[in-house]
Amino acid sequence: MNLQQLEYFKIIAETKNFTTASEILSVTQPALSKAISKLEEELDVKLFQREGRNIKITEYGDVFLKYAKGALSEVEKGKLKLKEMKNNSDTIISISSTACIGAIFIPFLISGFFNNNSKVKFNIDNQNTDEILKGIKNNHIDFGFISNISDLGKYSNIEATLVKKEEYVLIVPKNHHLANKEEVYLSELKNEYFIAYNDKCSDVEKCYSDFIGYTPKIYAEPSEAMILSGLVEAGAGIAIILNTPLINTNKISVIKIKDKIDDKSIYMVWNKNIIHNKNKTEFKNYALNVDKR
Repeated sequence: MNLQQLEYFKIIAETKNFTTASEILSVTQPALSKAISKLEEELDVKLFQREGRNIKITEYGDVFLKYAKGALSEVEKGKLKLKEMKNNSDTIISISSTACIGAIFIPFLISGFFNNNSKVKFNIDNQNTDEILKGIKNNHIDFGFISNISDLGKYSNIEATLVKKEEYVLIVPKNHHLANKEEVYLSELKNEYFIAYNDKCSDVEKCYSDFIGYTPKIYAEPSEAMILSGLVEAGAGIAIILNTPLINTNKISVIKIKDKIDDKSIYMVWNKNIIHNKNKTEFKNYALNVDKR
């Protein structure tokens, strides 16, 4: 039994005439009769009986017709669902980034791309680097944004390109004694209270110590960038963060750091074995050239 036989059976039952049914289905009458005979043979019942030039559906056929229509209807629903999924997959771009990159870079990347292509939708989440690389490898994520590519050698199907470098700056509340300075040395901050961004680091104090060269006095360890900015605005402490337009310069002063600190590199990663559709290719090209705009 196949879907073609069910479709033939349904049309014959509706028209009650093999000639009319063959015209609707664009098949010959012998082919139609053969298909119905095979179906009756498999079901071991007669589905139709002759009444002169026309045919009449039997009681067996009448019962089976309900199930045949149901089966054909469910298949059509399935086809429509797959079409919907395909259309969505053409317009939905899934991206994942580390929490820090998600806070300072992704919003501006997405908003900039929307100016050129407002038809796409984004599925966005934050994960650690290992989860992002595994998601790219298994084709669960279209594009990832990470800063550490030391483990990239484990993934032969993943390609990475540097898309942007962000510099670190010091932020202090407007009423802070350093607020009017244009630049400072890290050594000048030893007596200050810090707000340390906790990007899922198991030892925030140690991470900050490695970064600035001494053990700071940490007042709070928020896991969200906006909370960190809010605490600085409120005068709870100062912080070293990546320079971003998200900083509210009406309430926060941004001060350059004189010490040489490596900029934060942002890499875009993707599965090089996947052929992306038009929308995803446009986004990829946009992201790879975002620092040149």
